[in-house]
Amino acid sequence: MNNEELTTPERFFRKVVNHPKKIVFMGILLLIIMGSFLPQIQKDTRSDAFLADDNSALIYREKIKTLFGLSDPVVVSVVSDNSIFSVQALNAVYELTEIVSDINNIDPDGITSLATENNISGTQDGMEVSAFMEDKLESMEQVNLIQSALRDFPLYQGSLLANDETATLIVAELLDETLAEQTYADLVAAMQAYDLPQGLSVHVAGEGAISGFFGTYIDSDAQKLNPLAGLIITIIMLVAFLRFGVTLAGNLIIAASVLITVAIMALTGVPFYVITNALPVILIGIAVADSIHIYSEYFERRALNPDEPMKESIVQSLVEMWRPITLTTFTTVAGFLGLSLAAYMPPFQAFGYFTAIGVSVAWIYSLVVLPALMCLLKTEVHPRLAKKIRSEDHDAFAKIMVVLGSFTQKFSKTIVLAALVITVVGAYSASHLLVDEDRITNFHPSEPLYKADRIINKHFDGTNYLDIVIESPEDEGMFEPSVLRKMDALQQYALTLPHVQGATSIVDYLKQMNRSLNGGDAAQYKLPQDKDLIAQYFLLYAASSDPSDFEEEIDFDYRLANVRLVMNSGAFIDSKVVVEAMQKYVDENVNDQNMNATLSGRVVLTYHWIKDIGVSHFSGVLLALLLVWLVSSLLFRSAVAGSYALMPVLISILLVYSTMAFYSITLGIGTSMFAAVAIGLGVDFAIHTLDRLKVLYKETQDVSKTLTQFYPSTGRALFFNVLALALGFGVLMISKVIPLNNFGLIVAISVFTSFLVSLTLLPALFKLFKPAFIVAQDANSDSSGDSSGISANGFKAASMMVLVAAGSYFMMANQAQADTQAQTLPTGLEIANHINQVDEGEYVTRKMDMKMTDRRGKVRTRSTLGFRKYYGDEKRTVLFYLQPKNIKDTAFLTYDYNHKDDDQWLYLPALRKARRISASDRGDYFLGTDFTYEDIKKEGKVETRDYQFTTLGEELVDGKTTYRVEGIPVNKKTAKELGYGKVQWWVDPSNWVVLKAKYWDIKLNELKSSTMSDVRLVDGIWTRHKMLVKNQKTGHSTQFTFSLVDYKTAVKDKLFSRQSITRGVPR
Repeated sequence: MNNEELTTPERFFRKVVNHPKKIVFMGILLLIIMGSFLPQIQKDTRSDAFLADDNSALIYREKIKTLFGLSDPVVVSVVSDNSIFSVQALNAVYELTEIVSDINNIDPDGITSLATENNISGTQDGMEVSAFMEDKLESMEQVNLIQSALRDFPLYQGSLLANDETATLIVAELLDETLAEQTYADLVAAMQAYDLPQGLSVHVAGEGAISGFFGTYIDSDAQKLNPLAGLIITIIMLVAFLRFGVTLAGNLIIAASVLITVAIMALTGVPFYVITNALPVILIGIAVADSIHIYSEYFERRALNPDEPMKESIVQSLVEMWRPITLTTFTTVAGFLGLSLAAYMPPFQAFGYFTAIGVSVAWIYSLVVLPALMCLLKTEVHPRLAKKIRSEDHDAFAKIMVVLGSFTQKFSKTIVLAALVITVVGAYSASHLLVDEDRITNFHPSEPLYKADRIINKHFDGTNYLDIVIESPEDEGMFEPSVLRKMDALQQYALTLPHVQGATSIVDYLKQMNRSLNGGDAAQYKLPQDKDLIAQYFLLYAASSDPSDFEEEIDFDYRLANVRLVMNSGAFIDSKVVVEAMQKYVDENVNDQNMNATLSGRVVLTYHWIKDIGVSHFSGVLLALLLVWLVSSLLFRSAVAGSYALMPVLISILLVYSTMAFYSITLGIGTSMFAAVAIGLGVDFAIHTLDRLKVLYKETQDVSKTLTQFYPSTGRALFFNVLALALGFGVLMISKVIPLNNFGLIVAISVFTSFLVSLTLLPALFKLFKPAFIVAQDANSDSSGDSSGISANGFKAASMMVLVAAGSYFMMANQAQADTQAQTLPTGLEIANHINQVDEGEYVTRKMDMKMTDRRGKVRTRSTLGFRKYYGDEKRTVLFYLQPKNIKDTAFLTYDYNHKDDDQWLYLPALRKARRISASDRGDYFLGTDFTYEDIKKEGKVETRDYQFTTLGEELVDGKTTYRVEGIPVNKKTAKELGYGKVQWWVDPSNWVVLKAKYWDIKLNELKSSTMSDVRLVDGIWTRHKMLVKNQKTGHSTQFTFSLVDYKTAVKDKLFSRQSITRGVPR
């Protein structure tokens, strides 16, 4: 035959078989190049991934997360067989808290446990804010005091302490949530390595743990499932064709489809989501289907035409099969694109889009690389298979198909009637499907994380958080009693809803403070009713607390507050009730011109991405069906043909709906995407059936003969095709990722149903109605096989250019050199002694303005007038607040002693009483600022007994030569008292004033830095007029500005009395 007489497909495939080595080489080279990008693939196992980046609920939640420092924490529960209140148990909690704080990526300042939290209690003449556990315990008397304090503090009951007192929590915030996987692994390893006392157990859970474990979980799952799916496919192909060459070729197509698709994901920056874990298994099943059909045609041709040259057999087999393979590829791609286009969740969009890409890759490799590889492998039909084909003595698989064919021809009308019944019942069942999802159920019940979640939800309020952000129109709006009362009422209402076990806000702290300042009277556990008193309560608490203590409850301007609800269920059907009830409540009872409430938090985000999953599911199904119908109609040039192609997948989906409704299977992440996937896969059987019936009828012109030939040949190939798909998806049934488990089962059922309906209903309809698109002769058809409407342009190869960018990475290291002047510089201790000899006057009067800035740039200002006087080694200081108005005349009096605890009093004008407050630890923060009491007490001096000093050298600071000195605490106890693991000072040797300092925490992480400026002589004394501290961990900063400094005017002794501070600012 001359080249001019060849059809376009024949010319194309002859070129392929004439250059097999080049084509196979290029195919493998492309695999290697694309495979090199696989390490770049990223995982995203966050629940937030199911919402688009521009989703309003997600944007608001991120805003609130930044505002209040709220994140999805890791929760460690310590559970006792009896009571948690024993010396051993509480010491274990203390030690475990220390261990958790040492783990990389755990925020040491973001840990909440009995070893970190403060108790608010009343004393005879004031309020005491003190840690529940200062150190490890030595006696049951200490344990009993802690137990009594917790029983007297409602806020912690159910949240930090189990209601039955058998367990407690350690809640840890992550510094970087993208490192959750490694952090979770480190945390679990640390917990397992700890030698727990007998009768105690430790469990790790929480949303942070779920995100952290999911990455490892799906990785280990994929490492098991993907090879198993490949093995099953290999066995099926070996059983079908009895040749190893076939399995080699089929696995190359699988490798191309999977690797190139995942590599494209890596190149485009699309992460591997939880549901994407099913993508390789799906592509394994789909990619091998084309190989099965091509080899079925090829071996049948070799058996019937043994003398035909092998290359000619390959070419003619491809000429015969390229059309149905292309048809099924187009319809499958249409199905998956329907899923992608209709989905609103990024993981579903990516899943549909990249599966379509994988199907397309498998199509290209099947039509180009596979025939070239067949030439090189020279695989002949197995003699036993050839004998059965020639003698029409069918093998067991073909016989099964022949029986199915006989049944179909005999009961055609019954089959059509059964299809109608399934359609009606399935449509009814679809309207009764229930939407639900619970993230923890993604894990197998045997997993420790699943068990831990159940244990924590049993003993505590829960691990699922719903945040309600309360906003007032003006700064300090949260001081308004009316606003706080509405918050309190909101909390009380929330606690009446099912599964809401806890509700906390700043309201609970204010109630406890009010009770403490009223002699501990339980009846006074209520909100104060005076705005100024509320403001002064906050100042009172700040006297002994960290400046970020209330960060999760209220913002820096006191304009926004957060109410956190805790639920013991993460199921959508449970959270839906709560979210909708709370939204209705805030709309009707909270939101007005003076106050606004917005729902946020993990529970709300889950609600938003699950609530529309039903709509998205049915939209995806309808769009996929429409696209498949449109493509099928165009390819067959018949709208009726398109409708026939839809029938098997539609019936299979409706049958699955009926099954789900009958067994109360809910529509969730795993089950919601089955339909679009089933359409993309199941339509292949319909397309192959319709196309083959059309070809065979054209040859035989007889319905009975057409069906007789169809079942043992095409039916057999489709049987192995459905085995590959059903068993491939069946592999997902053993997945430990529960959504994939459900997904695999349902898709396997629906695909098998599509196969069965395609091989029964479609032939039955063909026999009964003889549709024109099958039996009518196409005037334009010829031996080229172009009657399907696909032009020869489908064979024009698409070129792909891969740009590889090479970069050079250089690392530079600076090696510290010994300071040549080291021997001439004073020692660290000598410098420290010089610092301490700087005169600061016997007394001083000065105005001090405080400017405190949080990490978002919000500023809080305070103005004070201060007096200080030495009485030998004792120093007395009093501060009178001048501004803002609501704390004006509040006064703070301190007696600093060298060898015993300080005495401190705070006068609250709203109460008209001076209250003694607990003596502050050296490392406690001063009045809510970033300065510690030790910083304030020393006034730029250094306690030589605390440190071992080393001179590091000379450095310029603001153009001045300074000595740089390092101090390391003499022991761990001192380091813990100070809160510092290392300090460095930059000292001006001209006046021995510290100009700059840096501080590291006890884990040697950078903690804060301070700078002193505007240093000048006042009354002959070197005075720092500006002091700025920046906290690297919290993002907070505090600036003190001193003015009206007076060292000459004597300060009267009577100013430093409890009675004096009640009289207000001295005139």
